[in-house]
Amino acid sequence: MMGSAPPETKHESTFQADAESVLGRLQAIFRDMLDALPRHARKAHQVARLLRIDKNLAWRVTKVAHGPDPFAAAQHVPGRSALETFLVAAKRHSVPEVLLESVIRVFDDFEELIRVHAGDRASFKMMLTGCAETDRGAADVLHRRTAFRGNSCIWGVQAKTQLQLLLVRPGDDPHLIHLAMVKGFFKLRQLRANAPLVIGSILCSDGDGVVRRSFTSSPIDPASEQTQGISLLREFCSRPLPKVRAVDLGGGFLHWELRGNGIGDTAAITCVEGNVAHNAASRYRDEHNPIGQTSAIVCIPSEVLIVDFLIREDTFGPITPEAAVYGKLPGMTPPPGPNQERDRLALDESVIYLGKGPSVLHTPDVPKYPEMARYVFDKLGWDGERFDVYRCRIEYPVVPSSVELRFDLPDPPGA
Repeated sequence: MMGSAPPETKHESTFQADAESVLGRLQAIFRDMLDALPRHARKAHQVARLLRIDKNLAWRVTKVAHGPDPFAAAQHVPGRSALETFLVAAKRHSVPEVLLESVIRVFDDFEELIRVHAGDRASFKMMLTGCAETDRGAADVLHRRTAFRGNSCIWGVQAKTQLQLLLVRPGDDPHLIHLAMVKGFFKLRQLRANAPLVIGSILCSDGDGVVRRSFTSSPIDPASEQTQGISLLREFCSRPLPKVRAVDLGGGFLHWELRGNGIGDTAAITCVEGNVAHNAASRYRDEHNPIGQTSAIVCIPSEVLIVDFLIREDTFGPITPEAAVYGKLPGMTPPPGPNQERDRLALDESVIYLGKGPSVLHTPDVPKYPEMARYVFDKLGWDGERFDVYRCRIEYPVVPSSVELRFDLPDPPGA
């Protein structure tokens, strides 16, 4: 028996073109509604007071009407029931019937836009985020917060803050650099018994992804608590001290795991460790190393990720680090790599220059952070006041992902 042919798919228009048309008309009719009120009301509190409606509904209407970016403004379009509440209130204030009917017609087109291109309002909002040119960061954070909660339940673990601090200075070999790395999780807790606490990995390779030198490191504090090559900064860890397991994955990767203490806040762990590697990476540009970078691997749902890059002033000269976020799903290109850019996520994260020295590191996300940095500099014998501080702070970082801070390496002297 012959099967029926599948329905034809229409390709006369794209989502972005259809959305621009409908959202433009929706914004225009909302503005006309506000202009038609007997007393000019432009701000949300004025609309709420005049119409005696909920402040949140008034805020949504004004955001749609006056938003500079229609794709961002459309995130706030009220539902049909709330819209009818607004229209009833507007009718009481003598807004013309023909205008009220126009609002309903345009809103019908808006719901048809959702039905055709997205199927539901939640998917529609995600599609809008990809088109918006303003307010995109707030929408991204909202979606990532939702993902954080879901991942916390799925994986059975979450952290308040994940920290990665990289300190860089010239090496004994003038063409190489010393690296000190401090990694930490703050208020790391299991939500389910036996949930895995895989707290991160590290890869030491040249800029083209090839491991040409073995990665050997030593504790920042030789007297600190050590477990299979992991050096805990015990003054900044919770008690009892975290139990750490290091796994060599080969190919330049090291893998760290924690043993949990139980479920919930009473068993939450703060784990901070630090190691230093001497003459570990290239200071100048060469055929294998066009950029300098540090990568933070996100594998535990966290409320905040902080990646701090501290570079002694005489190491590279003036630099402008940039941040990039890459997916870490199976089959994606391990960073760094020639095809890595195809795995880059559409997230706009910034790197901020904070100033010089440990004092500028202060943040409520990391308790006693300047004190911790001074402790590290003291143990290394490095002058912390000479180090420039660059920070990337991300709320609800994507799991799994790799967050990279990178910059162009300078040419070697005399090149």
